[in-house]
Amino acid sequence: MVNKSKCEQLILIAPNEIKEDIVDQLIGLSQLSGFSLSEINGYSREHSHFDIREQVEGYRKFQRFEMFLDSDETAAVLMSLKPVCASAAVRYWILPVSTAGSFDAL
Repeated sequence: MVNKSKCEQLILIAPNEIKEDIVDQLIGLSQLSGFSLSEINGYSREHSHFDIREQVEGYRKFQRFEMFLDSDETAAVLMSLKPVCASAAVRYWILPVSTAGSFDAL
């Protein structure tokens, strides 16, 4: 186990339409050793931006990006993502990471 007192987890929720743009941007960042990506279903009380299929199903598909960062690098990563994410209303949040590790290192 490694104490990651200066480590943060950045999570982005983005529409499918800009998935590849975000992937391209993240792959080019030297601050990241990697990231995770998964498809999620987003539910909202405001369906006005949903297409017909999404309104009937009740949810919209989004992409969830997760990455660990040194807290000193978080602002730079957010700034590099801003041109790609600003027009699509991408949501994000940052969580502190107290401990992280790998089972093969135990």
